[in-house]
Amino acid sequence: MATCAHITLVYPFVDSEAIDEVAIERLHEVARAHAPPSFRLDSVQAFPSTVWLKPSPGDAIVALAAALETAFPERPRDGRAFPDYVPHLSVARNVRGDRAVIVTTLEDRLHASGPIPCTCHHVHVMERAARAWRSLLSVPLGPS
Repeated sequence: MATCAHITLVYPFVDSEAIDEVAIERLHEVARAHAPPSFRLDSVQAFPSTVWLKPSPGDAIVALAAALETAFPERPRDGRAFPDYVPHLSVARNVRGDRAVIVTTLEDRLHASGPIPCTCHHVHVMERAARAWRSLLSVPLGPS
C-alpha cells in the first residue's frame, strides 16, 4: 500500500495484538458517530522540527480525536506531554536549519494554488512494519 497524506488522530494507539473484535467494534462505533469531515489545508505552520499544513475548520477532526481518546482509555502512553491536540498534516519532519526556507516555499506554493480542499472518509489504524507504516484496519466514517 502506498503511503498517503494523513492527519494523526491518536498516537500511540492500541498495540496491534490488542486489536480484537471488541476494539474493532468500539472503533466502528466512534466512526459511525462522526460524519466525514471536510476541510481545507490553508496555511503553513511549524512545530520545532516539523512543518505542517493546517486543516480548517479543524473542529470535527478535534472531536473525532477526542472521541477516540475516550473510547480507548487503555491505550499506551509514550511519556510525551502535549497540552492540546493540534490537527495537522506533516509535510516535512526532522527539520533543522532550513525550516524557514521550507515554510516560505510551501507558503508560496499554497498561495499560488489556493487552499487544498479535503474530505476524510476513513479512519485507519496504522502499524509500524519493518521499514514503514502500513494500514492494519480501515473504518469508514459516518453512518453505514
